Amino acid sequence: MGTNLEMRENIISNLETSLLKLRAIWTEVGMTEEQKEERNQVVIMHMVSLLEQMVDEELDMKNKILANIKEFSRELAKICSELQVPQMKTDESLTLLEMEKSLRTEVDRLSLERHLRLKNLKTLVDDEDRICKRLARSLNPDRIIGVPTESRLNEYSQYVETIKKELEKRESMFISTKEVLVHLWDELEVTQTDDKETAIASSDANNYELSDSNMDYLKALITKYETQLKENEEKTNQLRRDVEHLWNRLDIEEEQREAFNEVTHGCKPSVITALELELDALNKMKLENLKKLVEKSRQDLNQWWDKCHFDSEERMKFEPVTSGETSKDYSEDLLNLHENEIKRITDYYSEHESYYQLVEHWYTLWNKWLEFEARANDPNRFGNRGGRLLQEEKLRRALNKEFPKVEKDLTAKMLKYEKEKSKPFCIDGQRFLDTIEALKEEHKLRKTQEKMDRQIAKERELQKELTYGAKPSPVKRRFAGTPVKTPTMKKQKVSTMSTGSAHSRVQSRINVPQSSKTPGRVKMAKGSRVTPAKTARSKNIRILKEVNSNSNEGLNLSDYNDPKGMMA
Repeated sequence: MGTNLEMRENIISNLETSLLKLRAIWTEVGMTEEQKEERNQVVIMHMVSLLEQMVDEELDMKNKILANIKEFSRELAKICSELQVPQMKTDESLTLLEMEKSLRTEVDRLSLERHLRLKNLKTLVDDEDRICKRLARSLNPDRIIGVPTESRLNEYSQYVETIKKELEKRESMFISTKEVLVHLWDELEVTQTDDKETAIASSDANNYELSDSNMDYLKALITKYETQLKENEEKTNQLRRDVEHLWNRLDIEEEQREAFNEVTHGCKPSVITALELELDALNKMKLENLKKLVEKSRQDLNQWWDKCHFDSEERMKFEPVTSGETSKDYSEDLLNLHENEIKRITDYYSEHESYYQLVEHWYTLWNKWLEFEARANDPNRFGNRGGRLLQEEKLRRALNKEFPKVEKDLTAKMLKYEKEKSKPFCIDGQRFLDTIEALKEEHKLRKTQEKMDRQIAKERELQKELTYGAKPSPVKRRFAGTPVKTPTMKKQKVSTMSTGSAHSRVQSRINVPQSSKTPGRVKMAKGSRVTPAKTARSKNIRILKEVNSNSNEGLNLSDYNDPKGMMA
C-alpha cells in the first residue's frame, strides 16, 4: 500500500513540475489563458492515453502468462502421458509468474527425457535393422512405436544386445569355419565351383550373410570335407601299410623308401594316386618274386606262431601246412593265404598281448626262483666274496614278494578270460593255469625224488662204511714254519664192527695220536688242527650257513597262495 502511495505522490510531483515548466514556456511564448487551457487539456489527454496504453500492455502480458501456463500445463500432460510418468501437481499458492516458471522448467526437463529416450530408441532400431539384415532375420514384431517407457526401453536394449552377441558369435564361427575349410580344400585339393562355396571363399565376416541356413550349410560343409579327409587318411594309411609291407617283403632299399616318403606327405588325392601307382608297381614285382615272398611269409608266420605259443594242432589248421601246397605251387593265392593268416595272428596277438606279457613275466620269475633254489643247494657259494650273498638275499626277498602277486593277477585275469570267452587261455595247446599246476607238481615230485635219492645214497655210504670202514680224513697242508720232521705216529687199527655198534662206528672215524717226542707238546689228531685262520673261517662258515638256512626258508613256494599245496 505504501508503495502505491509513494508512486502516486511521485507521479503527482513529476506531473506538477512538468505542468509548471509547460506554463512557464507558454507564458514566455505569450499564449493566452484560453490557449494555455487548451494545452492543459491536450496534456491530460496524452497522460490518460499513455496510462491506458500501459494498462493494455500489462493486460496483454498477464494474458500471455495465463496462456503460457495453460500451454505448459497441456504440454506437461502430454509429455507425462507419453513418458508414462505422473503429472506434477500445481501449487495454488504460487503467483502466475512462479507457476509459469515452474511449469516451463518441468516441461523442459521432461522434454529432454523424451528426447533422450527417442534418441536411444532410434539407435537401437538402427542396430536391430542392421543386425537382422546380416542375420537375414525378420524384425521384432513387438517393435516400439512412440516414446518408450524406461522398462520397455531396457527390454528392447537387452533384445538388441542378444542378437548383437549372436551376430558376433556367428562372425567368429564364420572366421574359424572358413579357416578350417581353406585347410580342408588344400588337403583335398578341392577347387570351388559351387556358388555357395565361392561366396564363402571370397567373403569375409563383415559382408557374408550369416543366416540360419547359411550357418547350417557351413556346418554341413565342414562335416562333408572332414569325412572325406578321414576317408582319405584311412585310405592313405592302408596304402602306406600295404606299400611298407611289400617293401619289406621285396627288400626294397632304404634310400628308395626315404626318397618316396619325402614326396608323399599327407593324404592329398595326388598322394593317394602316387601310393596307388607305387603299390601297383610293387604288386607286379611281387608276382615276379612269389616263391621268395611265400617262403618269407612262412618264416614270419612261424615266428608269430611261436610268439603266440601255438601248438602243432593249432598250426595244422592252416590249410597250406596240411596240403603241402607251398612246395608245389607258388601262386598269388598262396601268398594271400599266408598274409591273411599273418594278419589274423597279429590281430590275435594284439588283442591278447597283455596275457602273453603276464605269461612271459611269470615264466621269468619261475626260472629265477628255480635258479635261486639251485644256488641255495650249492656249497661253493659260501666262498664268494664282495657281498654277493647279501645281494642274493635281497633279490630273493624281492622275488618272494613279487612272485605271488604276479601269479595272483595272472590267475584272476585268466579266470576272467575263461568266463567271458567260455574257453581257456592256452599256451602250447594247454590251459595255462593247468600248466602252472603241472610245473608245481613236477617240481614237487622232483624235490621228493632228489630227497629220496639222497637218502638212498646216504644209506649206501653208511652201509659201505659198516662193511669196509670209514675213509680217513685227508691230511691238510702244513703252515710255513712247521718242522719238517714230526714225531712218528701210530695209526690206531680200525677193527671191523658189527652193524648195531654205533660206538664202534664213531671210533673208526677218529685217528688217535701217540705221544709226541717234543716235551710239553700235544699233537692233535689229523684234520683237527686248530689255527687262528681256521677258527675265523669256521666262524664265517657258521654265519653263512645261518644266512643260507634263512634263505632256503624264504624260497619255499608254500609261503604264498598255493591252494593245493603243490610246492610244499
